[in-house]
Formats: sequence, structure tokens, C-alpha cells
Amino acid sequence: MPIDEEEVDRLRLLHQIYLHLFNNELTTVPLSHPTKILDIGTGSGDWAMEMGDSWPSAEIIGTDIAKIQPSAVPLNVFFEIDDAEEEGGWTWEENTFDLVHFRNMAGAFQNWEHVYRETYTHLKPGGWIEVLDFDDHEAFLNIYGTSSLLAGALGEIGEAARKAGRPRGSGHLKTELLERIGFTDVHIEDFQVPCGIWPEEREERNIGKLWLVALLNGLEGYLLRLMVEQNGWGITKVREVCESLQVEMRSMGMDRERAKGLEIHILVLVGRKPGGIDDDDDDDEDDDEEEEESADEELDAESIETATPTTRELD
Repeated sequence: MPIDEEEVDRLRLLHQIYLHLFNNELTTVPLSHPTKILDIGTGSGDWAMEMGDSWPSAEIIGTDIAKIQPSAVPLNVFFEIDDAEEEGGWTWEENTFDLVHFRNMAGAFQNWEHVYRETYTHLKPGGWIEVLDFDDHEAFLNIYGTSSLLAGALGEIGEAARKAGRPRGSGHLKTELLERIGFTDVHIEDFQVPCGIWPEEREERNIGKLWLVALLNGLEGYLLRLMVEQNGWGITKVREVCESLQVEMRSMGMDRERAKGLEIHILVLVGRKPGGIDDDDDDDEDDDEEEEESADEELDAESIETATPTTRELD
């Protein structure tokens, strides 16, 4: 995506939508006194700055390939220019982070497995990975239909992304990708965000409006580079297609009956590096249970021996 003031505003709008989606929580993982957190692809930096406010004793590092973050930030928040796929691996010390966070990074990397392995290496034992992204828009297209302009555009985007070697979609949100690296407690959650004015409940309807605005404002940035570089489109064609898409999407989103049930699915993939306090606690609990079982067995043996009459007593 091109980075300009309009895109920064759109990212901040999306951040507010995610806060609503997660009940004003910044993460779905159970953090306890973290000391270091990494936000890959930090964008406008809103998530990192709010994490800094939430955990003032922790160091929060936000990285991106573009320097668009503000300079007035909490004292414990640091922004760096960095490419998570850079040859040679990450430069931080191993076993460093309590949480490594990714949001809206579909199409950002050529090799997600490499990025996940680097994440695993640099997480502390017991640390978490959290990856948030969109699904493949199947439910969305069920309402628009396969003959819609949007369906055609998504097909073109998918093909261009594959040519660029940075596929979009939800292929990186598979639990087995984390499990085969060694992550435990791996699971994925599916959250739905309404799009348009169809929800009956006022707050949800407002969120639907905001999401529609974010989609409309992001179209040109989403299409421009990929279509020009990979599919050979001219800039004029890209803008004409974006205008037609905006008309179609605005018409759908502002029609309560046609748009009823129109939702974007947000998938959140998380996993934990083995070890840490939680695993130690589990081991202690297992040891306690084994000791209790052993003690119970000894008591049972004593009880049986006490209760069993001798041969003389039976006589």
C-alpha cells in the first residue's frame, strides 16, 4: 500500500474498528507483566503506542518499511525501519519478546514460514505470536455474486499478488504452520465485522459505516502498484476501475435489504512458545498430582492391610 496522509488516516480508522471488535482490548492473548513486545508492520503505530500506555514498564518496538509513525510517543515505545524478511534474520537477541504481533500483513511476505520461524526464535519461552488478517472474502462474495465487479477485481488482485511472489488471502493463517515449527496452544478465532448500514443495532451500524468508508478509501492503494507492475494496467485504467468499484460497493453498502448479512471475517491466529511460567506451573501441578496419587495408593494399601483379617481371626 502507498503511504500518504490519507492512508495513515485509514489505518487509524481500522484501529478503532478493531478496538470495538475486541471489546477495547489490544490483544487476544493472556499477557502477564510483559517486558518486551514487537509489532511487525506497525503502520501508523497506534497499536504499539496504546500497548505502551497499557504496559508502561514494557519496551514496545514497532517496525515497518516506511517511516510514517509520529515522533511524539510514550517513552517506552520505539519505532524502527526494518524488513522482517531481510536476509540474515532478525537482529534482536533470541528469547526476547513476550508477544510478536502482526496485523493486516497479507501479501507482505514471500515466505511466511521464515517469518514464523524467526518469531519462534525470538520469543521468550512462554511468549505468544498473534496474527490478524482477513479471510478469503467468500462470505462477502456470496452477497455480491461471482459476476460482480468486486469478484473480478479480487481475482485480478490475487493473480497479480501470485506473480509478485507475495500471495494474498488467508493461506498464512493455518494452525499447522505454527504447530510444525513447535508452537503450542495454537488456535484460530473468527470475528465478524458488518459492512454497510444494514445492522439494526446502532453501534454495529456505525461500525458498518466506518468499515465501508475504510474499504472505499483503500481501493486505489490496494490496486495501484500490483495492477501496474504485475498486470500491465495503466494508472488511468486503475482509477477508472476503482471508481466503478466504489459505485458498486457504496450502492450495496447503503442498501439495507441487499446488504443484510454483509460481513468481513477477521481471523486471529495465535500460538505460544513452549516453556515459561505456565509450563512450570503445569509441571508442578503434575508432580503434585503424582505425589497425591502415590500417597493415596499407600493409604489404600494400609487400609486393605488393616481391614483384611488374618488367618487366625478367620478361624
